[in-house]
Amino acid sequence: MSNTITKSKVIKRNGFSFIGSSIRTSNEVEMKREGSIPQLWESFYENKVLDSITNKKDSTIVALYTNYESDETGIYTYAIGTEITDSEKTSEGLESFEIADDNYIVFTTRKGSIPEVVIEAWQEIWDWSEDRERAFKTDFEVYGEKAKDPQNSQVDIYISVK
Repeated sequence: MSNTITKSKVIKRNGFSFIGSSIRTSNEVEMKREGSIPQLWESFYENKVLDSITNKKDSTIVALYTNYESDETGIYTYAIGTEITDSEKTSEGLESFEIADDNYIVFTTRKGSIPEVVIEAWQEIWDWSEDRERAFKTDFEVYGEKAKDPQNSQVDIYISVK
C-alpha cells in the first residue's frame, strides 16, 4: 500500500439516493483510451448538470460504479451526479439509483491533480483487491470540499466489500 494513499478499516455506510448522467463501459475500453468517461465528465460540466438537480443534498459530486456485470473485467454502469434528498423527483435526461446500506473500505487519495490521484488510487485498489473480497455492488468516488481545487484535490473512494 502506498504511503500517499490511506485505507480505512471496513465501515458500514447508510444507503442513499443518487441521480446523474450515466454510461455503460468497462475498464478494458477505458484503458484503451476509447472510453467515454472523460467525455461524460466534460458533458457534466459543460451542461451544468449539478446545477440542474433541484433536490440535491449538497454540492458534492459523486462518481458511481454500479450494475457490475461480473468483476473489474466486466461491463458496469458509470454515473456522475450527486446524492439527492427526494428520490421521487427526477431531472430529465438523468438516471436515478438507489444505493443500499453496505460495507465499504475507503481509500483516500493523496493531494494532487484529480485525474492523476484518482488513476493512481484505482491502481492501488486493483492491486489490493487481487487477494481481497470486493463485493462489486456499488463503488463510488466522492468529490467534496477536499476536491474543490482540481490541481490540489483529495478524493475518497468507497469500495464495497463482502
